[in-house]
Parts: sequence; C-alpha cells; structure tokens
Amino acid sequence: MKSLDDSLTFAADREGMLGHADALGRELAASWEASESVTLPDLTDLNGLVIAGVGGSASAADAFAALANDIARIPITVTRGFSLPGWVTPGTLVVVSSYSGETDEALAMFEDAQRRGARIVVITSGGKLAAMASAAGSATYSIAYRSQPRAAFAHGLGPLLYLGRQLGLTQISGDEVRAAAAAHGRWVQSALGPAVPQAHNPAKRLALACERRLPWVLGAGHLAPSATRFKNQFAENGKRLAAAETLPEAGHNLIVGLDEASSSWPPATLITLESARWADRSVQSRLEAFATLWQERGLPAHRCIIDGATPLEDLLLATALGDFTSCYLGLLRGIDPSPVGPIDAFKRRSAPA
Repeated sequence: MKSLDDSLTFAADREGMLGHADALGRELAASWEASESVTLPDLTDLNGLVIAGVGGSASAADAFAALANDIARIPITVTRGFSLPGWVTPGTLVVVSSYSGETDEALAMFEDAQRRGARIVVITSGGKLAAMASAAGSATYSIAYRSQPRAAFAHGLGPLLYLGRQLGLTQISGDEVRAAAAAHGRWVQSALGPAVPQAHNPAKRLALACERRLPWVLGAGHLAPSATRFKNQFAENGKRLAAAETLPEAGHNLIVGLDEASSSWPPATLITLESARWADRSVQSRLEAFATLWQERGLPAHRCIIDGATPLEDLLLATALGDFTSCYLGLLRGIDPSPVGPIDAFKRRSAPA
C-alpha cells in the first residue's frame, strides 16, 4: 500500500501541481500588486457587476462574490455560459475572465458585453481574448503566471479583490491580502506540505480517507465556493468524481437521500469546511446536525476547522486544503495531477461542425 510519506509517491507529480498549490498565497499577493497598474474604466453610477467565465476563472469569481456579499450595494453575478444576463446595460461593469484567452464561452460573453455597450475589464494571459480587448481598448489584467488554468486561481481572484476595493464592494485592503497570503504559506509549511508527515497532515489523511470513497464536500457562506472548488479539484487533480453541497440548502433536500448513500458503492464520505466566522451562527448548528445524521448512517464525516483571522484567510486556507488533498489523492493512485485530457477531448467533441 502506498504511503504519502514515501518520496517515491511524489515522482508522479511530473508537471509540478504541488508547487502551484504551494505558491497560491504568494501569487495572490503578487496579483494584487500587479492589479494596481491596470487603468480601470469609469466606475461611477454602476447598476451591477457581472463576472463572466467558466472553470478556474469562475471559481475565483465565486470566491470574490462570497467575500463581497455582506457589504456590496450593487448586485454581483457570476455568469457561466455564452451570453450575459438580460439586464446588462451600458451602466454595467462586465469582467470577462479566461486564463487561456481561448475559452469559447468567455469570447462569446466579451462580444455580448460589447454589443450592449457595457464597461469591460478583461483578465487573461493572452489568446484571442487579449487581442479582442486590445482592439476594443478594454482594461486588461495580463496574467504572467504559467500553469494549468485552475492553478492560476490567485490571478483570477487578486484583480477582482483590487477592483472590489475600488468599487467599495469589499473592505479588503492590500495589507489584508498580504496577511492572508502569509497565513496560507504558514499553513502549507506547518500542516499541508509534502514534508509534513501523514500523522500530522490533514490533507494527506483526507486523501487516504477518500481513496476508496466518494467525497461529498459541504460548505456555507464564504466557504461555499471553497467546497465547490474542492469538488472540482478532486476531479481535475485526483481524477475522482466528487460532489459539493452548501448549507442551509442541503438540509432541505440532500439529507433525504442519505439512507441510500449508506448502502451505495462506492461508499460516500463527508468533508465539512467549518469556520468561526459564519455571518449567521445558525449555520453551525445545521452543519453539526447534518454531520450527525451522516454518521448515524455509518458514513464517515471529516470535520475540517478552518481557522483564519479573516474571511479571506478562511477562504485561502480552505482552498489550500482542497488543493493539497486532491493532489495527494491523485499521487496515491499513481496519477500525475496536472493533465486533464478529458477536458481537451470534450472541447474537440463539442466544437461546432
């Protein structure tokens, strides 16, 4: 049986996904600083903010929207698809985010934003989107970091945090971003990184617990996007199907299906992302009840306490847990976490004739 304390296990990480997981905090601080040099469009009298993207770009957008939720005075919508909401007008700010700059959905939504006369900001590393933004004179945050799109999460989030500060949608400052980045680095070094032994490493233990089980990740509030990213990272890094749910919603439907989950194959296991910083304390009581009902059916529940000093720190620490756990799961199975061949195959098969 493979051990995550055996250095040979890590030989499968040929493209260095663990290194990207380690760098996320540092890259977030760098992306904030780089955002300061972007010339933004007119931000006065906005009727809403739409963040358009899919995959890793949408994951960063979800994280930003959750952090801004409590104080934003205009609606923030994350849109995944080929067109923008019907209410988008010249008074709307549309952020089009695509790491590659070649994502069909992002290109279509950029064109839609142009047709509607919306104000546009682009986040990309290049490709057709960068060329279209340049031709249109759109403000552009150029991603210099080279990785798989999901590993550039920090460069999707950093510009949004900076923009949110300029719009008054969040109160997150550069100092808070740097503090959260440092907290991420400390947790990776002390608890999650490859050098930390399995007995003291929650990410390695979670990977082992999920080796022959179907993970269900449960989050709420500002950690709901972390639960969704965790699920996606299980798929992309661990090559393992997983599910993500949010509270309180899951208590109104999913809970009814637990009887079947206790007898299904592969058996399920619950991972909860818990915080002392819930905006509504009643969330915690629902989470405890959910985990108890899960365990009463003989299903394991792994309750993960995320102890950040701010909601942004919480989100980064939860993201780190998901990134490392999913990588370790892939490596445990002898799989390089980086390649995503099925995504490429899906794009080829779904391309218009």
